[in-house]
Amino acid sequence: MDKNRSGGVCMDKNANNKALNFLKKEGFYVILFVCLCIVATVASITANNNKISSKQEALQQEQANASNVLKEQQKEYEGALQVKEDLAKAEALKAVPEIKKITTENVAATSVSKSINSQFVKPVVNGLLARAYSKEIDKVVWQTDGSYRTNLGIDIQAKLGEPVVAAMDGIVKSVGIDVEGQKGKMVQIDHQNGFITIYSNLDDKISVKIGDKVTQKQQIGKVGNTSLNSYNEAYGSHLHFEILQSNKNIDPAKYVIYEKYQPAVTKK
Repeated sequence: MDKNRSGGVCMDKNANNKALNFLKKEGFYVILFVCLCIVATVASITANNNKISSKQEALQQEQANASNVLKEQQKEYEGALQVKEDLAKAEALKAVPEIKKITTENVAATSVSKSINSQFVKPVVNGLLARAYSKEIDKVVWQTDGSYRTNLGIDIQAKLGEPVVAAMDGIVKSVGIDVEGQKGKMVQIDHQNGFITIYSNLDDKISVKIGDKVTQKQQIGKVGNTSLNSYNEAYGSHLHFEILQSNKNIDPAKYVIYEKYQPAVTKK
């Protein structure tokens, strides 16, 4: 019994000694392993915390950016609303137009101005109405070639060399030969008020050039015989005179009045 006990005690002591020796020898590595586990655990927790912190910062930044965008949109909306209100106020507060006092002097001046802007003088003082204005639906016969054609002006019978004057103040727009209409030498004057006058069948010696400023009654040429489409008419030498309003031909007889030409009666 005693031997068995003593033998068991010895065995326990040996086992304990072996365990202590193992711990002494391997304890460093165990402690190192435990420390590494702790460090790894702390690092993992720190990394997770950093990730969470980064996500929180990114979310906060997005929220801040969204807030700034909303603020900018709000400012733009308020600015547009303010502009709209300002325009509405400006429209409502428009100044009442100044009402000029009407006097007899103003009325007289206005009447004179209107009469100057629309009053023509005869382009040939000594002349007679030989052929009247005719539209396309009212063509008339021309003895020169026996054709039926329009006459978008008037033919004023006058002697060769009779002075031709500007019917109104203006600027010479064209000088030359009316090739298309075969109306001979011509002058075109722009009166700067919507009216244009054309003087055709002039003498070769024209007194003005393109760009000249002319005054009413200023001589621009003389009655000639340069027309090809009316050189053989019964009334003989004449001035072909046209008036355009807004670039459309109108009847010159509305503005200049001539007595009608009466051909001489041939004695039998």
